[in-house]
Amino acid sequence: MFNWLNASMTRKVSSLSFILLSFLFVVILYSAYQTQKIYSEMHEVAEIDIPLTELIAEVEMLQLKQHILVETIRQQGLAFFDNESNKVKSLKGFNDFSEQLSAGLDKAVSILHSGMQYGSVRIKRSDHQTLIEKVNALHSHRLSFENLFFHFVEQGRDHFKSTWAALEKQDTLLDTQTDHFLADIDQLTIKVAATVEKQERDFMIINALLGVSAFAIGGYLTLHTILSFRRKVGSLRGQIEILHRSISSDKSNETTRYKGSDELDELEKDLTLLMGRFSMEKESRDEVETQLIELATRDKLTGAYNRHKWDEQIKDELALANRGHHFSLILLDVDHFKKINDTYGHDIGDNVLKLLVNVLRKRLRETDVLFRVGGEEFAVLVRDTNLEDAGMLAEQLRKKVEALNEGDMPPFTISLGVTDYQDFDDQNSIVKRADILLYEAKGAGRNCVMAG
Repeated sequence: MFNWLNASMTRKVSSLSFILLSFLFVVILYSAYQTQKIYSEMHEVAEIDIPLTELIAEVEMLQLKQHILVETIRQQGLAFFDNESNKVKSLKGFNDFSEQLSAGLDKAVSILHSGMQYGSVRIKRSDHQTLIEKVNALHSHRLSFENLFFHFVEQGRDHFKSTWAALEKQDTLLDTQTDHFLADIDQLTIKVAATVEKQERDFMIINALLGVSAFAIGGYLTLHTILSFRRKVGSLRGQIEILHRSISSDKSNETTRYKGSDELDELEKDLTLLMGRFSMEKESRDEVETQLIELATRDKLTGAYNRHKWDEQIKDELALANRGHHFSLILLDVDHFKKINDTYGHDIGDNVLKLLVNVLRKRLRETDVLFRVGGEEFAVLVRDTNLEDAGMLAEQLRKKVEALNEGDMPPFTISLGVTDYQDFDDQNSIVKRADILLYEAKGAGRNCVMAG
């Protein structure tokens, strides 16, 4: 039980849904079973109880005809035998009564036998059998009455009193037995109706209990789901608010909560705001990271890439060169830079370096990369360029610097050493080769280019 309480929300909802569906399934099965049972009972009512009820009405009508017939003869007395027309009419009426009563009793036996064949659980077979025996007994009384009536007619007026007394006695007995038989059938139909009514009442009660149970489980499931959902959403919104506090510098918005049409709408708005803040925070951090990278890789004075970026970039270029790409390297420095610092001061020296970088950038391509690798020493990575073209570029750079004429700046020149990538070169070998060429240029009188 405790493990279930600690289970996931999905598992708990699934378990309760399974119980609810099981109850509903039981309700449906029970309803189907009881409906079929009631249908069967109503079918039995249609096949047995209703015909018996109709039979009661028919027999009662026959009894009424019998009473009229007997009363008519009683009132006529001896005149009954004098009027041949009345005599024939009475005989015909009695024959009709006897035949119809016999047919009705046979019909009753047939209906009761059908009830026994249905195997009704509502009425015991012994009740049917008892009624059948009473029908047979009623047949015997009917035959006795019929025989007495014909005997009464044959004896005529000479034996009127004796035969009429016997006939009236048998008529009373037949009438009494018929009443008893009809009462038994009526009791049978009442019992049937009571049984069917009880079945229907029990069906309604049990169905109601199952429905109430299903409603209770469904209500609990709904309430549990709503409370769990609201608790989870509230927890999520609390965590979102904590995140807002951790990333927001605006303390006035720490406890801001948006109102929506429902909990999901409010949660969606909170998440939208949080994602917006995360996005802004990411952009801000990306910008800061870019600035930090620039600060970490740029020379503060000239804006050219620094020595750290140089070490990283030369390794990448060598790796590309090993896979078939080509590049050249230009090393250069300012001629007599120490003299410029000593003569004009370090501020002017710094301005000379800034001016040099600006001039170099204007001539270099976007794919070429300029680095400050020392005090007044610079390196240029010239991508996808052979030694001859790199030498021509270096000569152009030298001439650009030599031709400078800035009124507030002293004239200066640069010396350059140029080399290109050769098989099996590494950082030390290519840099050393360019450095040697730079010193050769200085040894040759400065303001010149040495390539090799």
